[in-house]
Amino acid sequence: MGVRSMNTAEELQRYIDFGQEVYRQNPHWVPPDSHHLTELLSGKGGFGSGSQIQAFCVEEGNRMLATVAAAKDEAYDRRWNERMGHLLFFEALPDQDTAVDSLIQAACEWLQVRGCQAARLSMLPGMQLPLTIDAYDAVPTVFHTYNPPYYHSYVKNGGFRTEYGVVQYQVHFTPELAERYRRMVEQVTNAGVSLRPWNFDRLEEETEIFTDLFNETFEKHWGTMPLPTAVMSGLTVGLKDFLIPEFTAFAEVRDEIVGFVYSLPDLNQAFHQMRGKSIEENFPELQKGLENIDHCVLLVIGVKQGYRGRSINLGLAAKSYLAMIERGYKTASYTVVLDDNWPSRRTAEKLGARVTRNFNVYRKELTEGPRSGASR
Repeated sequence: MGVRSMNTAEELQRYIDFGQEVYRQNPHWVPPDSHHLTELLSGKGGFGSGSQIQAFCVEEGNRMLATVAAAKDEAYDRRWNERMGHLLFFEALPDQDTAVDSLIQAACEWLQVRGCQAARLSMLPGMQLPLTIDAYDAVPTVFHTYNPPYYHSYVKNGGFRTEYGVVQYQVHFTPELAERYRRMVEQVTNAGVSLRPWNFDRLEEETEIFTDLFNETFEKHWGTMPLPTAVMSGLTVGLKDFLIPEFTAFAEVRDEIVGFVYSLPDLNQAFHQMRGKSIEENFPELQKGLENIDHCVLLVIGVKQGYRGRSINLGLAAKSYLAMIERGYKTASYTVVLDDNWPSRRTAEKLGARVTRNFNVYRKELTEGPRSGASR
């Protein structure tokens, strides 16, 4: 049994394909976007030269037992004035405690060599959302991580503690809620706030605005750091064919853009049905799946500091939800929300949403020096 780094295109594809073995008998898992994950693991995900990432696996003979990627991001460290490492895209077969311990140790040593004093597992904006701790009998919504329950024991046995809780809300649309949303939109527009959908004819320019607003409104938000336009464009230009302009919106006050909402169809409803099938060879089936999506995901919403407390956030979310209702959507998520982010949680509750899924972010202090013979 041995831990080794993975760098070539063939090795990274093996890393990604490993999930097929872990979840072979699980009906709820959705495979990741292979191309996107390859870009991230090879350091070509748009984060720039200040970001480093290294994939690891542990094998016994020719059989892969577990995988994890170690990452270090200078933008994160500058923002929070700490030397944090990140462990991402962890997967493992059951009953492999020794293998997982060796893997986590090697990944943490790689981080220590690069000056990291702590490691956070399962969350880095633009790369991965946290590990789920419940709702194992449901397909995750788009961008969310699915994992077996036994992963949490692996993580805790590796010396990690729970650092933060995260929740996902869901709302079932009703005529009464639709009327509530119309009043929310009317309230903010009567107060002089203009709500407009993004202009997809100039989506690159809108992405620049989206990026600037995100970085400003989430500046003090725990766990985030400034994201480059190249990363944010993956949510916009990269997904343009799947997005619906009316699900997005900017809020403007006297020609100043002061807030935004980004929502998209829950693509996992379609891609879950394609598990194990070639998209190129089964495109009509995928197209049918996309047409039948009836759940949407409000992924991120933000309002500038000086304009908070005016219900602009409610107006933005309500406008997005109304557009979903008009297209026949039945439900929507409001995600990702930190446990103690009460302003955002109250927004979700006013929209009629309830918590339906919970996630954990883990942390470990790296106080000891790297051991000799650590993988590099």
